Amino acid sequence: MTGSLSAVLAGVDVGRRFLLLTAAGYLTALASIAAALWLVAVPALHKLHLAALETQAQTRAGSVQDTLDLVLAEALSLARAPQTGAYLSSDAGARTTRMRRALERLSDGVTAQVLLFDRNGTVRLRTPGVMVRPVFGLAETRQGLSQLAAGRIGSEPLISYRPGRGGNSVDSAFLMSIPVFAGGQPRGMLVIEKHLDLSRVLTGDAVSAKTRLATAFQVAMYPDWTGHRDDLIAAPVAGTDFFVVIERNTRLTGRLAREMGREVVLFTGLALLVPFVAMGLAGHRFIVAPHRALEQSRRDLATSRDELAELAQIARMSSDSIVVSDAQRRIVWTNPAFLALTGYTAREVLGRDADALLQGPGTDPAAGRRLREAIARKEPVRAEILNYRRDGTPFWAHLSITPIFDADGRVIRFAAISTDITRRKTYEGELERARHELEHQALHDSLTGLPNRRALERLFAGIDPEGDPRSVVRIDLDHFKNVNDTHGHAAGDHVLIRVAEILREGTDPGDVPARIGGDEFVIVLGPGRDTDDAMRLADRLRNEIGRDIPYQNKTCRIGASFGICGTGDGLVDIGALLVSADAALYASKDDGRSAITLYTPDLHRDVQEKRRLAVEIERAVLNEEFLPYFQPQFDAVSGALVGVETLARWQHPVRGILPPAAFLGLAAQMSMMPEIDRIIYRKGLQEVAAMNRAGFDIPKVSFNAGVAQLRETDLPGIAAAIDLGPTRIAVEILESVLVEEQTDEFGFHVDLLRDYGFGIEIDDFGSGHASVVGLMQLAPDVMKIDQRLIVPVTRTERARRLVRSIVDIGHTFGIGVTAEGVETAAHAEILAALGCHTLQGFHFARPLAPKDLCTRLSEGRMGPGASSVA
Repeated sequence: MTGSLSAVLAGVDVGRRFLLLTAAGYLTALASIAAALWLVAVPALHKLHLAALETQAQTRAGSVQDTLDLVLAEALSLARAPQTGAYLSSDAGARTTRMRRALERLSDGVTAQVLLFDRNGTVRLRTPGVMVRPVFGLAETRQGLSQLAAGRIGSEPLISYRPGRGGNSVDSAFLMSIPVFAGGQPRGMLVIEKHLDLSRVLTGDAVSAKTRLATAFQVAMYPDWTGHRDDLIAAPVAGTDFFVVIERNTRLTGRLAREMGREVVLFTGLALLVPFVAMGLAGHRFIVAPHRALEQSRRDLATSRDELAELAQIARMSSDSIVVSDAQRRIVWTNPAFLALTGYTAREVLGRDADALLQGPGTDPAAGRRLREAIARKEPVRAEILNYRRDGTPFWAHLSITPIFDADGRVIRFAAISTDITRRKTYEGELERARHELEHQALHDSLTGLPNRRALERLFAGIDPEGDPRSVVRIDLDHFKNVNDTHGHAAGDHVLIRVAEILREGTDPGDVPARIGGDEFVIVLGPGRDTDDAMRLADRLRNEIGRDIPYQNKTCRIGASFGICGTGDGLVDIGALLVSADAALYASKDDGRSAITLYTPDLHRDVQEKRRLAVEIERAVLNEEFLPYFQPQFDAVSGALVGVETLARWQHPVRGILPPAAFLGLAAQMSMMPEIDRIIYRKGLQEVAAMNRAGFDIPKVSFNAGVAQLRETDLPGIAAAIDLGPTRIAVEILESVLVEEQTDEFGFHVDLLRDYGFGIEIDDFGSGHASVVGLMQLAPDVMKIDQRLIVPVTRTERARRLVRSIVDIGHTFGIGVTAEGVETAAHAEILAALGCHTLQGFHFARPLAPKDLCTRLSEGRMGPGASSVA
């Protein structure tokens, strides 16, 4: 192409040559811009979009935190007020009214409940919300108490989060637990449930398709959708265990790239057209004329001494230091500012080497080398360099060196202009030191000096997934709470510091020990170290931690449980390493503490099954897959149906009907029981209403009720919306709840249910928590004898006497007695003779679906006189 272009240009005059060259340059520039845009625009837009989303997520997380801080302000003031701690430190009956009014001031249109616990977990005061129904039960409101008692949290609030109805994270419920201290000791906790509308904070826009909150449970259980996908950005909300998650609009980047490409090519073409055309039409004016003018200016400059004198005068007046040197860099002239800055006199510097005069031991060799190389190439150069005055004191200078050419283009002088920037450099150094200090504090535990959880997250983020295998040791101290309770928190801090020393001394240089919680530690072993190394390390550390720790003439004794996981066996990757080590640690705790457990394939299968089941339970709650089953109850004498007990079953889409043992334990860990209880309650009432309309006339329906269910103020409201006819509703309270919840608030809620017409029954009486005093105070309508006491009555007289004693207690207090676990006709006959009023068990029927119950009732195949048993 070059040859053909040269041939074409050879046959035309200079003007047309310049015009053709200009046109070729225009087309080449336009093509280059289009190609560069194609190669750079899309990746650049993707990065900008991702950076904008990260900033947006962090901003919204900060907005959520600010919203919570505003909500918490008055509650923090009350929790930290001396009178609150004094109230919880004693009975303080005279201050109850004033304290209650203080709690009521915290209630507003978004408050669901306000509770004040003492350190034993007893609700001293409770104020229900004005307009909002609670979604957190009592067990959830007490979660912060165990952590406070264990010394795992200080005085800062503990905030839990739950999405709104239907998983709506815009209208969300927040449970805020604020420790109350008095005399430096924890006295209890103020717990507030707020329902906040976060639509102004979390509403999406054109850049992000969806914004939501993610709970810490979701982050721990499902890391694949909360921050480890290209189209999702997650930012933690400081001081909480949940995150703001933004879903990226992936189609936006491509559309913007195409639109920008068209606009840039169009406008660039138009912008380049004018100068290229002008250059082609008037090239001789912009090339020849400036060249001639430059030559003329050089001649004029060489002959105009007056102008040179004026320039020298200006240089002398300048506050910047100016030095002129010859071609060999020897100083020939300086201005007064240079002499004032350096402390030299003009006689001392004239003829000296300009490069070596001011440089010293602290001067950066690389900066000096760059200056010399630019001077050798006769090019202008700028640099920031450390220089030294005549008395040896250092100063920083911003230096600019420019060559001066003669008419023949030879360098005859160098002009160096420098500005003192010492103060700026000092300030920048102070800022850098402060930044390093803040970063160190942010990444290290203030008590032990070990890296903290944030540092651990950075460490894992920097590990190459394809690199050498890595192993993790997860440590949790045993009996640490006893140290705090017995010897005080200062002793607990001393123990934690000693454990940190043991970890530092017992690990290899490549290992990283860290403290991630109150008494929780992690050791990330160096690259290549496998789980065998981790097992040996854990065994040594367990023995060392188990030694007595002296403190102020006292002896502190603790132990430690260990969970170990590694990537070498292929079970888990780097992203799941710490979570898997946690699972191994929990297994150690279950084995009786002071144990070392390795994450094995069997444990891995258990963890995966638990995660899968947790996902299915959440889905089941949203889809209301839980169903009521009914077990009938019969009069011991007449055999008439007197009621049905409602029991929960899960209609799994794949595994069919599942019993409670398959899901209730994990559902309780997930705090999902209030939702499941609410579904069973509503559906159970609807099924009983349908049976009554069909003519079966169910006398009574009872539901098992936990503490959260008793405090569910909407129970009467749900029942009022369903026409049950004459059917009575009863709630069955576990005997353990009867013993543990004997408080004024508990009695208030029970009396409130009675006022609405609900019957009160005690379930599993005699199961090991029998409390006659509690029975007298609650005065239930019915007490159900635990089936473990019923089963042996056909075998031993001792069992019959025991049941007779319990029946006598019921008769004495005027309480109806129901016997559970009636398995045979002999059971039914003996229990009727012993005075039981009602019988329930497999002898009559197993728990039945509503349709099966109706069939059995219509056929008369149930009750003491029935001829067949389910």
